[in-house]
Amino acid sequence: MKARIQRAQTTTEFEQFRELLVEYEQSLPADLRHDLKIPEVRMLGIEYDEPNAAFLALVDRAAAGCVALTTLDASTGVIKRLYVKPAYRQLGIARTLLTAAIQFAREQRHLRVVLDTDRGRLHAAYKLYLELGFVECEPYGSVDYACPTYMELRLQ
Repeated sequence: MKARIQRAQTTTEFEQFRELLVEYEQSLPADLRHDLKIPEVRMLGIEYDEPNAAFLALVDRAAAGCVALTTLDASTGVIKRLYVKPAYRQLGIARTLLTAAIQFAREQRHLRVVLDTDRGRLHAAYKLYLELGFVECEPYGSVDYACPTYMELRLQ
């Protein structure tokens, strides 16, 4: 199975993105869930318009995973909401999604991308970030869960 990565831009794509976000939140342990309401489709389209972006991984026409990139400041992008449905894991989709987000950050002329994870409980994600060159860094903002691991990737 090969995934096609595409930037979400249509209402249908943002509906798929939103469904993945809901599933992602439900899949996390309760204490790692983000303390937020997932926006309605229309608002997601606004939130992830340039200079931000939301990406979908599609296998055939099914949404298999997602990731988003938002702008923290002129030089920094934030990678968020990396999720791959369990049926599509171990196929390289998370790596491909991250690569798309990193490439978009480069196109936006960011000097670095940052993210947060829990290295102890989200070990597979942490390992992938290390493989892609991310290193632990100082906090870039606050999160609403205990024990975050902050990471960054320098792009230049």
